[in-house]
Amino acid sequence: MLIGRHGSGLVTQTRRVRNTVVDRARDRYEMDPRDQIRIQRECDDNGYEILGYYHSHPDHPAQASVTDTARSWAGPVYLIVSCVRGQVVDGNAFVAEQDGGPMRPEPLEVVN
Repeated sequence: MLIGRHGSGLVTQTRRVRNTVVDRARDRYEMDPRDQIRIQRECDDNGYEILGYYHSHPDHPAQASVTDTARSWAGPVYLIVSCVRGQVVDGNAFVAEQDGGPMRPEPLEVVN
């Protein structure tokens, strides 16, 4: 999950969420709802909010897939990172125009 101070729009933290899909973990993910609830409560208690979600596409482009689009929610940013042979080669951000897409590219700026 991509986390930032409430109202800032700036991602300053990430949280890992367990993937409950075991048999197809290389090309599918389903966030563990217990992790989602725990992280949401931590954010609420500390003035943070969930701004979006990130995942990797091993050996595939950093583009929203049909599955990514179909399962998207309007509002959050979706950061997709392409990894080739275990090395990050690209990353792109997307926002769903409505639940279930379509997805549009979102400018991505990395700030140190």
